[in-house]
Amino acid sequence: MLNVVSHTNPEDKYYNFIKDWIIPIIPEGNNKIMDLGCAAGQMGRLLKELKKASIVIGVEMYAPAAELAKQYYDVVHVVDADFLNLDYKEYFDFVICGDILEHMRDPWSMVAKIYGWLKVGGSLIISIPNVRYFGLLKDLILKGKFEYEDSGILDKTHLRFFTRNSIVELVEGAHFKVVSQNMLISGKKKNALNFFSIGVFEEFLGSQIKIVAIK
Repeated sequence: MLNVVSHTNPEDKYYNFIKDWIIPIIPEGNNKIMDLGCAAGQMGRLLKELKKASIVIGVEMYAPAAELAKQYYDVVHVVDADFLNLDYKEYFDFVICGDILEHMRDPWSMVAKIYGWLKVGGSLIISIPNVRYFGLLKDLILKGKFEYEDSGILDKTHLRFFTRNSIVELVEGAHFKVVSQNMLISGKKKNALNFFSIGVFEEFLGSQIKIVAIK
């Protein structure tokens, strides 16, 4: 099994960061939510505090982080997601894949499993690094650099790389309907450039791809 070795403290920012753009997508109610790669559980904590979830199930392979998540989640499966085989037939209203698919050997099989776990009309929410990001391409094209790092797009634990087109193709190949696809662009200058170029450079300016798809 793949082990996380680059991040050793379950209380550091890596394991406690919340992707806040996900929160408004989920309405208040008794939603049953699966959080794949739940880290230390801050997403589930917030969803319950905001009364957007009645049940939150987590999956996290890094045991120290999973132990922290257990105080917020109803169940946390401590396992490498590539080896995940759970019986949740049409059970969840939402499944969150927050920067998890790129760590997997077979994300195609994972998305197919998620399709079976979701209720009809349920949503799959994905955040995934954008390999088309200009910073990565600049180093690759101008400097010949493709060097792995402790975090970011070239995180040492990443096994798969996606553009917006390729992640949409993966999701649609599992019979989902993609209802939202856009880029996470950080920084005023990049957002201004994206605005004034009418989105022409969006796929080069965004470091993350955000996908929402419905079963």
